[in-house]
Amino acid sequence: MRFVSQLGTLGFAALALVSAPAHAQRAEDNAATQSSDAFGRSVGNDKSGIYNSDDVRGFNPVDAGNVRIEGLYFDQMDRLSTRITDGNTIRVGIASQRYPFPAPTGLVDYSLTQPHDKSSYSFNVEWANGFSTGPGGSFEFKQPLDGSRLGISGGAGFRFAHRYEGGYATFNALGGTLAFRPSPGTDVLLFVGDFRTRSDEARPTLFLTGTDGPPRMKRGEDLSQNWAGRSNDSWQIGSLVRTPLGSGLRFEGGLFLALKDTHQAFADLYTGVRADGTATGHRIIADRGSLDSSLSGEVRLVKQWKSDKVSQQLIASLRGRHKLRLFGGVASFSYGAADLNQPTALAAPAIVTGAKNRDAVDQLNYGLAWSLVSTGGLTLDAGLSRGGYAKTIDFADPLLADPKIDDQPITWNASASYRVLRGVTLYFGASQGQEEALIAPEIAVNRSEAPPAIRTRQLEGGIKLSLSPKLTLVAGLFRITKPYFNLDPALRYRQLGTLTNQGVEMSLTGQVVPGLNVVGGAMLLDPRIAGEAVTSGQIGPRPLGQVRSRSFVTLDWRLKQGKSPLSFDLTSESWSSRVGNAANTLFAAPRLVIGLGARYRFKTAGGSFLIRPQVLNVFDNYGWQVSTSGGWTYTQPRTFTVQVVADF
Repeated sequence: MRFVSQLGTLGFAALALVSAPAHAQRAEDNAATQSSDAFGRSVGNDKSGIYNSDDVRGFNPVDAGNVRIEGLYFDQMDRLSTRITDGNTIRVGIASQRYPFPAPTGLVDYSLTQPHDKSSYSFNVEWANGFSTGPGGSFEFKQPLDGSRLGISGGAGFRFAHRYEGGYATFNALGGTLAFRPSPGTDVLLFVGDFRTRSDEARPTLFLTGTDGPPRMKRGEDLSQNWAGRSNDSWQIGSLVRTPLGSGLRFEGGLFLALKDTHQAFADLYTGVRADGTATGHRIIADRGSLDSSLSGEVRLVKQWKSDKVSQQLIASLRGRHKLRLFGGVASFSYGAADLNQPTALAAPAIVTGAKNRDAVDQLNYGLAWSLVSTGGLTLDAGLSRGGYAKTIDFADPLLADPKIDDQPITWNASASYRVLRGVTLYFGASQGQEEALIAPEIAVNRSEAPPAIRTRQLEGGIKLSLSPKLTLVAGLFRITKPYFNLDPALRYRQLGTLTNQGVEMSLTGQVVPGLNVVGGAMLLDPRIAGEAVTSGQIGPRPLGQVRSRSFVTLDWRLKQGKSPLSFDLTSESWSSRVGNAANTLFAAPRLVIGLGARYRFKTAGGSFLIRPQVLNVFDNYGWQVSTSGGWTYTQPRTFTVQVVADF
C-alpha cells in the first residue's frame, strides 16, 4: 500500500498543475447506474450484465464478426485500445430493435471517446493486492481547439501485472481521436489506437483424461516458462463521418483498419492430465510473425420522415471488408510426461518457424433496412441484404490443395413490438445471417485454420414491463441455430453437426428506491448438437465449455437517497456446471463469486475525485474455466484492488 500512497501523491501533485475547469469524465463511470438492461454494458473500467463481448447466448460475437463502432460495421481483429473507446453495449432481444442489420447471435457496439466543447483531464492510478498484483494507471484528455468545431481527445495507459496464475506481463494502451464539426449535425472523426502486450508467458492449459476431474493445483504457482512470452500489437485506425444532406436525408460512413501483429506467441499444453496432477504429454507451440488484418467499413444513406402518429426510417447500406491472415508455420516442442505438482524450468529451445499460410477474405454486402415507430406503441423493423463472399487459402505446403470458396448469401431480419397496455410491451424477431466460425484451436492438427463463413438463424420473443417509471423488467425466449465446429477424435477441427442454443433470458434494471440501483439478469440455456458425430458416439450432444445457466446481479446503494458522496456495491455472479469434455462425461463444478466495493467522491483543488476499493471473489472460490476446445484453466482467486480517479 506504500506504493499506492506514492502513486497517489505524485498524481495529486500533477493534478494541481492543471488549470482547466473541472468537467467530470471518469469519476462518475458506473455501469450499475448507466445500464438500460442487464444484457451487457461496459463503461470505462466498469462492467455489468450477464453477457460480454466474448459470450452472448453461448456464442462469441466478436469472433463471429458481429461488431459495430458507433453503429457502423467493423471487423475487429483483437482487443481495442481503451484510450479510444468509452465502452460497449451488447444488443440482443428488444435492445436490438430499431437497430439496422442486427446479427442472430447479438451485436457488440463500441462507443468512441470524443472531445466536446469543454476541456477535461482524467488521471487514474490502480493497485491490486493478492495473487494478481501490480500497479496500473492512465491519463486521458479531451481538449477543444476551436470551440465546438474542432477538438482532440486521447491518452495513455499501462498495467504491470503479476498474474494470478504466475508469471508477469505488461500491457500498454495508446490512442487519440480528432473531431471536426464544421456545422450542426456534421461529425468527422479520425482515430488511432494501439494496445500492446509484452512478456506475457503462456499459462498452462490442461486437457483432462478420464472422469475424475482436474487436479487441485496451487494457485499462484508459476508453471509457465520465462522464455514463452507473448508479444503483440493491436492497432485500430479509422474515420467516421455523419452529415445531413437536407430533406430528411443523412449520410453516415466509416472506414476502419484493424491489425493484430503477433511478434511471438506460445501455447503451453498438457494432455492426458489426471486428477493427481500427472500428464502423459507436455507440448509447447511457438509462433512468430502471424498477422491478422482487416480493412472494413460501411456507408449509409438514411432517410427519415414523420407524420403526426408515425416516424419512419429507410437505410440503404453498403458494407464490406478485405481480411488477410498469415498463419501456420509454427514450431512444436514435445517434452513427454510431466507432473504439474513439480514446476520445471525448461531450457529455451532454438525456435525456427516455417513459412506462413495465407488466408484472404473479400466480402461486400448491400442492403435496405426500414423501421417504423408509431405513437400508438407499435414498432416494426425489417432488413434485407445480398452479399458476395470470396475466401481463398494459399497453403505454404505445395502438396496441399488451395481451397477457394464463393458464396452469395441473402440475409434478412424482421421484428416487431407492441405496447399492449401501459407499461407492457410484447416483442418478436426473426433473422438469418452470415457469420464467421471460430478458428481452429492450438491443440488442433490444423491449428489456426479458419473455416468459411457460416449461415445462422434466430427466433426470439418476449415481454418488457415497466414496473415503475425507473425500473424495467425484460423476459424473453430465443432459439439460435448454426453449424457446429470442433475437434474430431483425430484432433482435426471441422464441422461436426448443427448446434441449437435455445433458452430464456431475463433482465431487471433501474432504481428501486432513490439511491438504490439494481442491474440483475439470468440466462437458462439448453444447447444441443445434432449430426453424424453425435449419433455415431464420437461426441456427446452438449457442446464443450457451455453452461446451462448464468446469473448476475449488482446492487449499488448511494447513501442519502443518492446524494451522498459515499456508495456501496455488491455483485453476485453464478454459473452452473460446465461441459468439460467432448463425450459429456466430465463437468466443471458450478461457481458462485461475490464482489464488494465502495465509491467515495469528493472535490478539491478544482477537480472531482473518486476513491474506489473493491474485493473480488470475496470468499476465494476455487473454480475452473473450460474452453470450447476442452482446455481447463483455474479461475482468479480473491483480490483486493484500489483505484483513484481524478477529473479536471
